[in-house]
Amino acid sequence: MTTLIDPAEMHEGLVTSLIDSGHLHSPEVIAAFRSVERHRFLPGVELEAAYAEGAVPTKHDAAGEMISCISAPSIVATQLEQMAAEPGHKILECGAATGYNARLLGELVAPQGQVWTVDVDQDLVHNARANLAETGATNVTAVLGDGAQGLPAQAPFDRIQFTVGAGDIPTKVLDQLAPRGRLVLPMRIRGSISRSFAFERDNDAWKTVSSEMMTFVPMRNGASNDVRTMVDMAGEGGVRLEIYAEQAVDHEAIRRALEQPPVEVYTDVKFYKGSSYEWLYLYLAYVLPNGLSRMPGDRAGLTPNFAWGSMAALDADTLAYLTKRVDEDEQGVFWQLGVVGHGSRAVALADQVATEVTEWHRGWGNTGPEPTFRMAVGDTRDQLTPSDPRFVIDKTSSRLVVDWPRTH
Repeated sequence: MTTLIDPAEMHEGLVTSLIDSGHLHSPEVIAAFRSVERHRFLPGVELEAAYAEGAVPTKHDAAGEMISCISAPSIVATQLEQMAAEPGHKILECGAATGYNARLLGELVAPQGQVWTVDVDQDLVHNARANLAETGATNVTAVLGDGAQGLPAQAPFDRIQFTVGAGDIPTKVLDQLAPRGRLVLPMRIRGSISRSFAFERDNDAWKTVSSEMMTFVPMRNGASNDVRTMVDMAGEGGVRLEIYAEQAVDHEAIRRALEQPPVEVYTDVKFYKGSSYEWLYLYLAYVLPNGLSRMPGDRAGLTPNFAWGSMAALDADTLAYLTKRVDEDEQGVFWQLGVVGHGSRAVALADQVATEVTEWHRGWGNTGPEPTFRMAVGDTRDQLTPSDPRFVIDKTSSRLVVDWPRTH
């Protein structure tokens, strides 16, 4: 006997789980989530997949890489909380995808507010328009265009949201924000480490009112392309390395790094159950010259941090990935953090990463206040100075400073 799945029950179950996890907390965003059924933006997708905690791919490139999706429910919820959209607001969304997020925004700004959602592919715009019409949206318009250029004819906007990942600030949209406007932008710090920043003006610069760790499909086919290369590592196991344009890496030479003998270094840093890697990743993204890169996959002899793979530091033809080993003390089971290096500079790079992991643990760790960020573009960049000279990253168009005092 076939058991029928009730979409309404799955929809309410998703909302409840997001409230319980803390991803949804404001009454307005909760109400919007309850009003908009996610599965209606994924025609042909199984209900279980539509309401699962994960992204659902909707388009791939010729190489099979995902280039558009409907984001995981927790990601959608977190960014909408960051937006703090209000009734009557004018909003620009960059990255229409299925139209789901724009429809949620439309609920938040109704009845007088208006949402414009932009995408670079005509097929995505067409599908978003169809989904929006099917679900009764009356204040959302899907437009073909480059989100990095904004939508000057409709500016100024009270909020601008990017649901695609950026490697730098798309500067043209800053001038399209209203004086008290807010930009929500997922931007890579260095390498694969990315956060969704909610920026507001701070005199001649910008400051964060919120930042959350998350990663999006990179921007493409526009003025602010974020070029990502997935390097297939030589040998078995399907291990890959994610590399971005700003990282000083020899793509061909590093393919064979894992064929070199491993160099293993363990620190005294212990992670107990519930410990987060979020702030360690942020610290390493700033202090390591090439930040950290995702290295998904596994093979015999590798000891990655997680089932999906590990984060790795890169240097020319060398990589050093994070690992761990399990042990127990009077506080219970813990994981001791280590580093495994491969390549011509394996010893030096593994030692460097291990030293920085120890320094982070001694000076910051997972305690104390969360860091905040400041950003500036153009001629004001040089006026933005960090309290710690290591906590500044200069990009082509912007400077990103983290204010993060030592806690011990």
